[in-house]
Amino acid sequence: MIHILKGGLIIAIGILVVTSIIHSLFLTSAYALTRYFNCITRIANGNGTMTLENVKGCYYKVFQGARDADANGNKIKIK
Repeated sequence: MIHILKGGLIIAIGILVVTSIIHSLFLTSAYALTRYFNCITRIANGNGTMTLENVKGCYYKVFQGARDADANGNKIKIK
């Protein structure tokens, strides 16, 4: 009886760990996207105009490292 409870507890902890990891990955992505849209909205509401430079500035500000990546997201190697 104790072995069954111990096995069930291990399975429950494993499920909890996997669920927590998956949840944190999705939550981080959603948070970055929210910060990006907030940045764009703040600029558009601030001066009433939106340029491509404003959009790029917000993108590079929120998504660190985007400037150093190619179109596929691979890191650009500088020699």
